[in-house]
Amino acid sequence: MNNILEVENLNIAYGHDDVVKDVSFTVNKGDYVNIIGPNGAGKTTLVKAILGLINDYQGAITIKAETVGYLPQKNNNNDKMFPASVKEIVSLGLLGNHKRPKLFTANDHKRIEEVLKKLGIYHLRYRRIGELSGGEQQRVLLARAIVNNPQLLILDEPTSALDPHFKQEFYQFLNRLNQEDGITILHITHDTGNKESGYNKILYINRTILYYGLKENYLDIEEHHHA
Repeated sequence: MNNILEVENLNIAYGHDDVVKDVSFTVNKGDYVNIIGPNGAGKTTLVKAILGLINDYQGAITIKAETVGYLPQKNNNNDKMFPASVKEIVSLGLLGNHKRPKLFTANDHKRIEEVLKKLGIYHLRYRRIGELSGGEQQRVLLARAIVNNPQLLILDEPTSALDPHFKQEFYQFLNRLNQEDGITILHITHDTGNKESGYNKILYINRTILYYGLKENYLDIEEHHHA
């Protein structure tokens, strides 16, 4: 089978509150899935369970990717104070592979430079992240998430703080990662109408799945709904 992720009968509760209820879906290799739904719908909780950040759930999650990249929601508080350079931050994405202590190899440095060039931030490699614009910072964090060559990339509303120009640029990077590098993408977003985004499937969740399937069919339903 071509599955990279299978979620079966997933239930997650906080106290008596069912945050995720009877959720089952399968993601194929190469899919680009937009996860949408209202605030409090369980989107971030679902993603955290897939990433293994929440272990208290019922059901089964099977990941067939050897490496998974993750770009969490933007945290504005500590970026400005963080004294690390762009290259150092991106290199953190490689640490998961190694037993401590870590000595970076020539191949590691080559891979870091490759990713910086791919995302158009090579010229910023020695700058501190706090000196960069919001769009540049997000590219650095995306570089950190993909430097490890993940087969599955999970993003939690990475563009919510970006202006439209940066947002458009960011989606173009994601499209290239999906289409050129074959990375499967799960992307929590509010932005279903964005023309730049090359997603092919939508998972609409409000505690339970209300729709999962091709983008075209979902947009057809939306149009009829509003007509």
